[in-house]
Amino acid sequence: MPHQDPLFSIARQNILVAGGAGGLGWPIAQELARRGANVAIADLDESKAMTCAETLTRQGARALAIALNVTSRHSCEAACQHVANTWGCLDGLVNASGIYRVGPALSLANQDWQNSIDINLTGSFQLARAAGALMVPQKSGSIITITSVSSRIANPNYAAYAASKAGAAHVTRVLALEWAAAGVRVNAIGPAVTPTPLAAQIIDDPVTRNNALAKIPMQRFGTPQDLLASVVFLLADGAKFLTGQILYVDGGRTIS
Repeated sequence: MPHQDPLFSIARQNILVAGGAGGLGWPIAQELARRGANVAIADLDESKAMTCAETLTRQGARALAIALNVTSRHSCEAACQHVANTWGCLDGLVNASGIYRVGPALSLANQDWQNSIDINLTGSFQLARAAGALMVPQKSGSIITITSVSSRIANPNYAAYAASKAGAAHVTRVLALEWAAAGVRVNAIGPAVTPTPLAAQIIDDPVTRNNALAKIPMQRFGTPQDLLASVVFLLADGAKFLTGQILYVDGGRTIS
């Protein structure tokens, strides 16, 4: 049954989850649906998005699948408009799309740098802008971007990834300031290393795995489930006076 606590209820909200078929996006989408939200699974992999949406529908949720390429402004605008056309409005956006490219600065491929900026930074801006274009006139809405602890801390070999995530974090603050008077909240969540396919090159190598783990005071990696409460909170009325914040769900990584 949908949770009905007025502070934390997201029942009947229309929420777009970008990257919703991925390692972080899919658990988030499942939790939002479990709590009674109408969930649009938007992903570059349209076939996988359709499978995820069909799973939610079989479980009794209202769900739909949308093909989304965040590097395309048209695709971002079409995805947000599709939700509004289908369900009447867009209440929430969770952007869990992104790529992870790392390497020494002197040998980092130019394309890895450019793809990181295009997807993680420009893509997050274009998607947030598309959502904001609908939310500002309706004077309500919540936008959440999944950034990273790398938006705040520096690690060797992370020039492209860290720059893209730091940029996305600061864009979050700027958009929050621009849209605050319209009642649109813009926040971000910064996870530490989380075992998903995106982080396989860290997790699968014993050396990088142990080095990453040693920097987390709680002495464990995060899980997608660790992010669920923060996402629900930022979408719900309990966070209606909270905007422009980067919430680090990181086991203490950013204070170590």
